[in-house]
Amino acid sequence: MTESEQKPCPICKLDQQDVVVEDHGKRLSVTCKRCGEFTITNTAAQAAEKKGISHKLSAWIRDRTDSGTEIQEITNNTLEAIEKSFRNYSVSEKQLILMRACERKTDFPGHVFSFDIDLDYPIVSATGKEEFYYLLVELSNRGLLELLAEYPHGNNPLQITSAGWAFLDEHARASVISDQGFVAMSFAEGMKPAWENGIHPAIKKAGFNPYRTDMRPDIDRIDLKIMTEIKNSRFLVADVTLQRPGVYFEAGYALGLGIPVFWCVRQDDLDNIHFDTRQYNHIVWKDEQDLADQLHVFITAIIGKGSAK
Repeated sequence: MTESEQKPCPICKLDQQDVVVEDHGKRLSVTCKRCGEFTITNTAAQAAEKKGISHKLSAWIRDRTDSGTEIQEITNNTLEAIEKSFRNYSVSEKQLILMRACERKTDFPGHVFSFDIDLDYPIVSATGKEEFYYLLVELSNRGLLELLAEYPHGNNPLQITSAGWAFLDEHARASVISDQGFVAMSFAEGMKPAWENGIHPAIKKAGFNPYRTDMRPDIDRIDLKIMTEIKNSRFLVADVTLQRPGVYFEAGYALGLGIPVFWCVRQDDLDNIHFDTRQYNHIVWKDEQDLADQLHVFITAIIGKGSAK
């Protein structure tokens, strides 16, 4: 039996007047003005709070709600995959994310818009409204935003400056709508089962089309082909088993474009991963079925379910 209750959001703890919670017994369906819309099991909500990742989960949900990405039910299993996707953004990265959020709110140059500082701070993975306000003030100090009124709380007017538009042009990125998942991995014969029985079926099951550069012979320059296909992909799977330099290059190129990267490595090669990528969480797999199962969970939890046949 489903019951609608007046209680706070189980993730961000927003007051009940701004939240609708439907109790399904072991799980909750939530519509929150701060986080967005999602369904989560009670045990996953408790685990997020215990781990101290609730504010990051709130930001993750809000990002997918705003982009229209389907959010699967958050369980203990998917929470683990989601947590591994969290990034610790630098201040400059958060400022760029906030500027892009301002751009989405602006209908034309000179348009005046506003954020609700109490509700909108998850859009930049901020810990609260104080950090959100700090980022706004710093963007104003840099001349990228103009604060048209005092902004301690609530809705107050903002405007992107000419310098702000130039900044956004400099940091523009393509908005990829694609059913393709690019795969960077070793082409060694011993890795063939990982492709055929692990990565390929996981991407297909998630509703996307896997692409490797050796799949389609092409007379074009291979480096240009690689970069083009990465740009045309919704995400990239980088299996660094056997430590091929090309895999690291392709993953780095995707990261520079803001394309999600799923890092994978066979368990017996974990200690050999490059030190520059150790800060990223890796799918550590024992066999091809383990790789297929984990990768499918990650893709559907982080990206959502695709529609490719």
